[in-house]
Amino acid sequence: MLTHARRLVGLLPGVAASLSLGVLAGPAAAQPYAQQGIDLLSQIPLSGFAAPVPANGNDCWGYVSPTGREYALMGLTNQVAFVDITNPGTPVIVTQVAHSSSSWCGIKVYQRFAYTVNETGGGIQVIDMQNIDTGSVSLVTSITANGMSDAHTLAVNPVSGYLYAAGSSVTGAAGGLVAWSLANPAAPVQAGIWSGHYVHEAQVVSYTSGPYAGREIAFCCDEEAGMHIVDVTNKANMFLVSTATYPGVRYCHQAWLSDDKRYIYINDELDGPAQGVPSTYTRIFDVSNINAPALVGGFSSSASGSIDHNLYVRGRYIYEANYRSGLRVFDAINPTSPVEVAWIDTYPEDDAADFDGPWSNYPFFPSQNIIISDINRGMFVVRLNLNYLTFSFPGGLPTQVQPGVPTPVTVAVGSVGTPLNPATVTLHSRIGGASFTSAPMTSIGGNQFRANLPGTPCGSTVDFYITASDTASSSFSDPKLAPTKFNSALAFSGTITVAAYDMETASGWTSGAVGDTATAGAWERGDPEPTTAQPGDDHTQAPGVNCWITGRAAGAGAGSFDVDGGRTTLLSPIINLAGADVGTRIGYWRWYSNSAGATPNTDIFTVDISNNGGGSWSNVEVVGPTGNQVSGGWYFHDFIVAGVLAPTGSMRLRFIAADDGAGSLVEAAVDDVTVFYYDCTTPCGSADFDGDGDTGTDLDIEAFFACLGGSCCATCGSADFDGDGDVGTDLDIESFFRVLGGGVC
Repeated sequence: MLTHARRLVGLLPGVAASLSLGVLAGPAAAQPYAQQGIDLLSQIPLSGFAAPVPANGNDCWGYVSPTGREYALMGLTNQVAFVDITNPGTPVIVTQVAHSSSSWCGIKVYQRFAYTVNETGGGIQVIDMQNIDTGSVSLVTSITANGMSDAHTLAVNPVSGYLYAAGSSVTGAAGGLVAWSLANPAAPVQAGIWSGHYVHEAQVVSYTSGPYAGREIAFCCDEEAGMHIVDVTNKANMFLVSTATYPGVRYCHQAWLSDDKRYIYINDELDGPAQGVPSTYTRIFDVSNINAPALVGGFSSSASGSIDHNLYVRGRYIYEANYRSGLRVFDAINPTSPVEVAWIDTYPEDDAADFDGPWSNYPFFPSQNIIISDINRGMFVVRLNLNYLTFSFPGGLPTQVQPGVPTPVTVAVGSVGTPLNPATVTLHSRIGGASFTSAPMTSIGGNQFRANLPGTPCGSTVDFYITASDTASSSFSDPKLAPTKFNSALAFSGTITVAAYDMETASGWTSGAVGDTATAGAWERGDPEPTTAQPGDDHTQAPGVNCWITGRAAGAGAGSFDVDGGRTTLLSPIINLAGADVGTRIGYWRWYSNSAGATPNTDIFTVDISNNGGGSWSNVEVVGPTGNQVSGGWYFHDFIVAGVLAPTGSMRLRFIAADDGAGSLVEAAVDDVTVFYYDCTTPCGSADFDGDGDTGTDLDIEAFFACLGGSCCATCGSADFDGDGDVGTDLDIESFFRVLGGGVC
């Protein structure tokens, strides 16, 4: 994780030297995490670990005792927890060892010893797991000599028997790579330093065959420069072999070799669209010649908006923590073109590019079970299950449907493992929140199926999802968590705009109102400068640049011009809605962040409306103090005005951002406010009446007249072809043949 994006808490006094048998954690209550190809076996939430409850999870590693019992070593803000996962469905927290409180705790294992570091102090902890099967571990020592107070990560080479610290405080290392001999693993001895560049993470391996036989090589990630390949064979003379850089290096974070050491996979924590790649883009280098590493490709997850983080390779599979989009698994049978085959999203709120969700994973247990260390939700035990159905939509998923007209949905259902039972493909739909009804989907060839969403009244929403089973009667759905999750489409023909404010000009909007107390970060209009809490661009498409924002400038840091000392108010001009359509809505794009600072998630963002020019106010929405839209990002919200207040000629909006807590970091922005209502004109049906993709054929005519007679096919349009509410009239027939001939209704 980013060194400079820490959520630090107070220093924990003292360190426990020996702790005894813990409690049975058991599987957490079933939680709805969307997944594909991964079975969730158990979860221990943060609250399930020893008090004081840790603020976050971070790194993890694994250990197998001589008896074959499997243990997860789970890094937490204030401790390392040792968890018996031999029975993966009922993990047992055996014990824990406290450490200096830090949002990071790096962990590695050599023989029966665990080694941990963090970024606030305490040195390298050496923990003996000899008695872990009987319920205890012992803190043997903490290495603090030669300035070894803190480090970012550790690496172990089990072949050579050396431990390496990356990004440490060791005197003379300059954050580079520091080696300790594990000849006596209970008492590591510093053996050498490579200080050529800062090292964020490293993997160190020994070559036992080929042109590099007998050499020990470290693959070191340098945030700013890329990956340095360092020969560490002679600890007294470690030297740089080469550097693997790539276009758009932003934060070269971590890397792991393929099992044959030919390829290495590198994640960059801050790259993304600005560098011309998805945010989860992972690069592939051919390192068969360590003197000349070659960039040969890359890959990304299907949830490409999140951030790629720690990854590990086992056999043909790459296991990568992708923060807010969960653990992602890629099949690298073609090592230069890995394909995503499985995932579990343990941060269901969103897939944004932010630092929540899985930090790391460990896929090397003999049982094939995998642990996930999650920043927000603790530890997960999962297992690959590559036997599932897949769903895709060749024509896309409708988000808008024409009022009163059946809308065809086409799905392609594939199978990974057991084949599909085509008779089970079903469309489930409902209108306006009623109960779901089911309709079989008709095969249209290959693996594609089609059925119609029902005609939906204008302004109403049709929700829908699809289910199917394989020939072993295992059921699958899209979305994954249906019917808890579902797709939605709104019925309307178009929108009629009453007023629009893109904020490129003031247009009557003003900052400040009676009761405002903010001493910094007052609303102002302009082109925002980016910080970790506020956007670097407005919402309007180019050439638009301006929005209203709480403190436009970035200053020396994120807290320079954020909201401080109280509230600040943004007021709209008077909006005349006298005689407005009953369905008139107001929509706006907003940005809000309260999730940083010493006391995060304590403030709120308030939106109100008045129908008397601001004499009195009624609430529209409150954002925060917690939730999935309080860490930045542009989000759209709209509401029906008459649902809050009776429309008048004196409507007015206000947006209030407030810092009511000590140490909060609060930023807000507003852009692209529109006043509109939906056009409910119902168009005629389609000349492709039977929905088979061929327009105006004899089959369409046959299907139309069959529908007039009361026998409509599953993919057919409506017998009320002209949409006037009267079914099967001469006007419907005339309209059908007019459209069939290329005319309009």
